[in-house]
Amino acid sequence: MSKVQKILVTLPGLCLFVLVGCSAFQDAIIPAYVEPVAAEYADADVPLFMPYTTLLDAKYVATKMDFVHSVGQLKYAYLKSNIDLNIAMSEEIKKMVFTPEGPIGLLLPTLLGGTLGAVLISKPGDKKKIVELEKNGKT
Repeated sequence: MSKVQKILVTLPGLCLFVLVGCSAFQDAIIPAYVEPVAAEYADADVPLFMPYTTLLDAKYVATKMDFVHSVGQLKYAYLKSNIDLNIAMSEEIKKMVFTPEGPIGLLLPTLLGGTLGAVLISKPGDKKKIVELEKNGKT
């Protein structure tokens, strides 16, 4: 193989190697602006240089922000469905307690009627006792 042939074989291989190498590291060497507030929200530990970082780190912050937001939405959805379920259960208990067939609906008229009966209606034996007390002069 001649010298020219060796150069023609190795040069495209070297160029391909350089292209692949540069494309692999391009996100690590390109600067990108990241708001410090965004990095704090994502709780991402990335180096910020006045607040620039690399494109790779910026993509990492964006991914972490999406994750934190998704977790927040899931937490909200879980807690909201939990409180809605608890409210529905309490509404069912309210319906059971305050219906006419429930304990309040049955107990309140019974107590009211029993109290009025005990206060307003006297037994025949009570009248005899009142008459005897009046004869004895104790009233």
